[in-house]
Amino acid sequence: MANIYDGAFRTILNDCRKLIIPVINEIFWETYTGEKEISAEVFAG
Repeated sequence: MANIYDGAFRTILNDCRKLIIPVINEIFWETYTGEKEISAEVFAG
């Protein structure tokens, strides 16, 4: 089941990059602006 959500999230990252920051802000009640660079090391698991 997790693969479905992983695939959907990957699609959003690739096709809707401008929406990622607003979605994260909405889900986690944050106020990120997108000004800082995001390191890929954060997502390495």
